[in-house]
Amino acid sequence: MSFQRSIAITPTSLHTIAVIVMVLWLVSGLFSPSPVPAVPRGDIGWWNSLPSFVRNEGWSNLLFGLLSAIATIYMLAELNVANILLRINSRIISIIFGALICSTPYLHAFQPGLLSMLCILFSYFSLFRSYQMERSSGLIYVSFLYLGIATLTVPKLLWLTPTYWIAFYILKSNNLKSTFASLLGLITPYWLVGGLSYYKGMLPAFWDKLSQFYTFHWGGYTQVPTDAWIIIALAFLMFIIGTGDFYSRMYMDKNQTRNFYYVIILHGFAFILMFLLQPSLYHALTPLMLISASIMFGHFIANGSSNISNLIVIILSILTLTAYTFNTWIF
Repeated sequence: MSFQRSIAITPTSLHTIAVIVMVLWLVSGLFSPSPVPAVPRGDIGWWNSLPSFVRNEGWSNLLFGLLSAIATIYMLAELNVANILLRINSRIISIIFGALICSTPYLHAFQPGLLSMLCILFSYFSLFRSYQMERSSGLIYVSFLYLGIATLTVPKLLWLTPTYWIAFYILKSNNLKSTFASLLGLITPYWLVGGLSYYKGMLPAFWDKLSQFYTFHWGGYTQVPTDAWIIIALAFLMFIIGTGDFYSRMYMDKNQTRNFYYVIILHGFAFILMFLLQPSLYHALTPLMLISASIMFGHFIANGSSNISNLIVIILSILTLTAYTFNTWIF
């Protein structure tokens, strides 16, 4: 049995994956702690409104980051099962994500990027369930509600809104009611926060934070640290390989599954484009790129069986282990 096939059908449970991630997470936090990335104040929205023990450096912050990673591992497994993303029973998507995020020390501390990652992943559940539904407005509302919550801490993620509209067109759940529901879901978090700001007499601060949506920081590639470049390049490579393989053999997937992958690929390229245009957002975009890369490369591993694909998996596994070693113990 090839290396690729053996890890694709490994009986490893989600509990085992979570324990491994927990051990690696705590070891890196204990022996090689990574500070919370210096996020530009113009890109954090209402992040500072959260309690200090959640957002400031310390063990509680590291614990919230770990819980976010474990929750994502379980959610990716559920997303796979609920939508049959893979043609075999496999935990490979969760395994890839666990390996990648363990290799990214600057994501170990809880930060806006991890919160937005959870929200975007939650939005996929509702979005995918709306597939070909005539009365999809409720699910579309929930999906855009999660997107709206994500933008409270990373306002520029509002630019993902068109990709969500394209997504429910791909999923054939677009109609006038769903369009209205998407707008309503998107503005609900701002309606609540705006009302609270008005009540507390802080409306000017509300408009100031809202303006972060269209205030850009061009350039800034030198602000991206070396460890971030390493993991982003690795995730990009996995995403491109997985995407190319998907299009070469998508005829083997059901039409519904293909449409789900179209959405994931659309968002994957949107995350990459946002990073190229706004590299200062690397802290928020890296988790999203890891999700796209994990799903697409998981599809590649689960469905490939050639000698070349087996070699690619071995090489990328070595690169991931190398990235973990360098990012955790050297940089």
